[in-house]
Amino acid sequence: MRTMGYMPTEMELIELSQNINMNLGGRVDFEDFVELMTPKLLAETAGMIGLKELKDAFREFDIDGDGSITSDELRHAMVKLLGEQTSKNEIDAVVREADNNGDGTVDFEEFVGMMSQK
Repeated sequence: MRTMGYMPTEMELIELSQNINMNLGGRVDFEDFVELMTPKLLAETAGMIGLKELKDAFREFDIDGDGSITSDELRHAMVKLLGEQTSKNEIDAVVREADNNGDGTVDFEEFVGMMSQK
């Protein structure tokens, strides 16, 4: 975790250890680690980056430039950024979670909220 720039407090480490599904050898598998760390690292990163960086990131996702990110745009961006296909269900779930106004897309305000979640 520290290698990735996340400096947990003693209390956070205790909380993390209680939330981890340990394998028989007392190790955390990669899937558990990613599931556990992604929200924390996104929150840390969102706190460090400024409005300009968030706008630039939003523009990368908003392919057609209409001011909102659709599931298809997010899926395309994930392939471009991560080099791997993400399932339609996973992408749709991310959009649903971030979509506060219920229009089926993620606008800039919702994007900032999503990037700032702890």
